[in-house]
Amino acid sequence: MLVRHRTYTPTFDRTFDRTFDRAFEQLTNSFFETRRADGPVIDGAWIDDEYVLTVDLPGVPADAVSVEVTGAQLTVSVATDALDWKRSMRLGERLDPDKVGARHLDGRLTVRIGAVDEPEARTIAIDTSAPERAIEATSSDDQSTETNVTE
Repeated sequence: MLVRHRTYTPTFDRTFDRTFDRAFEQLTNSFFETRRADGPVIDGAWIDDEYVLTVDLPGVPADAVSVEVTGAQLTVSVATDALDWKRSMRLGERLDPDKVGARHLDGRLTVRIGAVDEPEARTIAIDTSAPERAIEATSSDDQSTETNVTE
């Protein structure tokens, strides 16, 4: 499975990023014989507090696309007469399997996976009272220790 990770920066033009990727790929393909990917390419990027996967599927109807989450495993699959394709990925600790949403619009599948909520800080009260049961240790002549419990 081919997944490209990108860091989203609002000041950087994403159009330039895609154009540069295409130009670089064309340049390397002209120098070397490369094997084409066996299916659509999944593009992944963090946008705000979500990890967004995009898959271009031109001509593929929405009912031929499936997105499933089982435990911490995300599976995207396509089944048409011309294409039978399936990719799975493990969701890391930062991604919440309960916060997965998918949209198929104009031949592009977009899967959004929300981040795990950070636990809120809380203050722990410190108890300063004496314990209900006091434990005393006494020593005998043979160096053994006995424990007496008093209430």
